[in-house]
Amino acid sequence: MLSSVSHMPVIAWAVTAACLSGAATLLLTPAMIKAAYTFDWVDYPQADRWHATPTALMGGVAMYGAGALALLLLGPLAGAGTDVGLIGGGATLLFAVGMVDDLWGVGPTTKLAAQVGAAVLLMAAGHVFGPGWPLWVSGPVTLVWVIGITNAVNLLDNMDGLAAGIGGIAAVVLTALAAAGGALPAALLGGTVGGAALGFLWFNAKPARIFMGDCGSLVLGYGVAALAVMGQGAVAAGPGVAVLASICALAVPILDTTLVTVTRMQAGRSVADGGRDHTSHRLVSVGLPEQGAVGMLHGMGAVAGGTGLLALVVEPPLFYAACAFGTVALGVLGVYLERLDGHAAVRVGGDGAPRHPSTPWGGLGAWQREAVGLIGDALLVGGAFAAAYTLTGQGGPGSVPSIPFLEGLVLLGGAKLAVFAAMGLYRRLWRHAGTPGIARIVGTTLLAEATTAGGLVLVYGLGAVSGPLLMVDWLILTLGVLSSRLGLRGLQRAASLYKSHTASTESASNVLLYGAGERGMLALRALRDAGDSGRVPVGFVDPDPSKQNQVVQGLPVFGGTGACADLCREHDIDEVIVAVGDAAPHVEREVARQCAEVGVKCRSFDVQMKPLGAGREDPDHDEPVHGSLA
Repeated sequence: MLSSVSHMPVIAWAVTAACLSGAATLLLTPAMIKAAYTFDWVDYPQADRWHATPTALMGGVAMYGAGALALLLLGPLAGAGTDVGLIGGGATLLFAVGMVDDLWGVGPTTKLAAQVGAAVLLMAAGHVFGPGWPLWVSGPVTLVWVIGITNAVNLLDNMDGLAAGIGGIAAVVLTALAAAGGALPAALLGGTVGGAALGFLWFNAKPARIFMGDCGSLVLGYGVAALAVMGQGAVAAGPGVAVLASICALAVPILDTTLVTVTRMQAGRSVADGGRDHTSHRLVSVGLPEQGAVGMLHGMGAVAGGTGLLALVVEPPLFYAACAFGTVALGVLGVYLERLDGHAAVRVGGDGAPRHPSTPWGGLGAWQREAVGLIGDALLVGGAFAAAYTLTGQGGPGSVPSIPFLEGLVLLGGAKLAVFAAMGLYRRLWRHAGTPGIARIVGTTLLAEATTAGGLVLVYGLGAVSGPLLMVDWLILTLGVLSSRLGLRGLQRAASLYKSHTASTESASNVLLYGAGERGMLALRALRDAGDSGRVPVGFVDPDPSKQNQVVQGLPVFGGTGACADLCREHDIDEVIVAVGDAAPHVEREVARQCAEVGVKCRSFDVQMKPLGAGREDPDHDEPVHGSLA
């Protein structure tokens, strides 16, 4: 009977481990909640922490106990060997150090030593990062990987349900990769880690009844880090694909740690300090509720993990393309989040944490920003060519004549980046780009494609150049470059629209714009760019019947001048901004009269340039140039 059990499919072992570990966590966690309050193992609110109420600690004890039970019972039955035992020893070491830290506190040196020891046990079990790499390379990389991911998950444990959810999603993805390749020890470990994390999520989701503490987050981080290393050898597509697939599964912790590390170093703070400047806190500062921010990060983790699973079903070049596009997307999101002030998030209980300036992107020199843009475009160029190469069948059976992939990639990449630089794509601020900017991008990519086509003809001859390849490559690259350049503006606009629809705080003022013409558009843009002004645009009023009942820039256009008073009452308007120009003073007077009738503030949007110099002012020669509220 034991022999028949040991021959169960790998996926069956993973599911069994997940069910056993998850069920044990559900049973042990309530007991830990009672024990925590009995022994005062409670995390009380602090200035640099997010939670506002005392919450039980030591949830990691339940997670560790459930995982240990599953591995002790199933490991011998599955014949997993010594791998699981050595890795379990590393988890036990981190659990012990984390528990001491939760109860009495330990220094960062002690934590680092424990993480190094756990990484050594993983390597002693025969698992290193990058299958097939020389040991002198894979050894140090494994050490950095384990330490980095362990601390990344630990840092991610800053909001209810965040670390448990992200860790559980990553474990599920990595388990699927391991099971697809028949790696039994990795699948068994993955099921155990995923079951414990998702089982604990039931008690840790907002409002959290218990926190996992360092005794849980360190073990969870080490578990997914070890799982990523163990599963790399099971991916049949090659070591490069295997490494990228494991990185995809943990993209969210990597993004958060990178963001926190860069911003804190630029602000002169220790990376180890606590704070409310994580990805989750910055998303809350946009206006998302806490559950929305956590849910968005869970969704990002699932999408990134799904990208990693593409390694099992698509050709390697197409997978590389997906990873390149995903990296650029995360980079754009990271730059946007860096611009936000995580300490400014509004929540019950207030903040009180010290504010630190955080402007690493704005503090970069011109050549540094150009270098970042060049790297991003290199990823887009490579990804577009890889995707087009695969989709058009270049290099596959019966695809003669064809361009060699690596040679074509180098030739196209170098030529296109040179054209991009010559056309000034790295010397422009794209946050405010409009139609001319879009036209420049499209024209530049067309010129780059034509240039590379000429180069390919010179190198390979006219018969080797594929029209469909170049067309698909240009389409994908153009969409990628447009998205990367306009992504920041799109994120800012989406955040502004979200605030417009969800703002409900007492400090927010609902604003009605009178005039849906060009000046009205300038006023709307000024309001949206000043995201901290407290003014939330609700809609337009315009006397032009052709504009009424239409939607402009996401806002409805209501009735004419006579409807202002009624609209102010109906939509709870706090302020009306008139943006129709100087040609209609009688309109301004009528709108002001109706606003006074209902007790609503009324302002005009003034667009003018005022001369300055030696105490002189010439009001008769003002010229339109910018917007201000008067």
